[in-house]
Amino acid sequence: MNTVCDAVVVELADSDAWVELPARAGSCGNCSRHAACAESLVGNAGVRRYRLANSIGARVGDRVELNVGDGTVWKATVASYVLPLLLALAGAVAGQAGGDDVGALAGTLLGLATGVWMLRRRELRARYENQLISMQFPLREPRFEVRK
Repeated sequence: MNTVCDAVVVELADSDAWVELPARAGSCGNCSRHAACAESLVGNAGVRRYRLANSIGARVGDRVELNVGDGTVWKATVASYVLPLLLALAGAVAGQAGGDDVGALAGTLLGLATGVWMLRRRELRARYENQLISMQFPLREPRFEVRK
């Protein structure tokens, strides 16, 4: 089951659209206990804005649905924490084997920096290929265009 949340297009930039999600948007929408859900804590920070590819031709003021595919958030979370940690540990072990504590520190920092660099590359590639979040018009709101 994909995670879907409602958003509003607030700005257009080139072939992209800036969308806003309300401050209290639910993360999963699976229950009515929204205020007690730990996942809703992210929404308490205020209105969130995202820049997405405008592949549907949305205009400012249009209500759209953002669709996050199954496993996307889980994979991103695991990669964000596990990959840099493992590379930092590997760098520390390699640095310690090649020298003293200064080598271990240098290896840790190098491993951590490599992990962050790899994550950034992966994020940019996923954004370019539109794999993170898709935008669509909700089925419950028909959209009409005036022809002249």
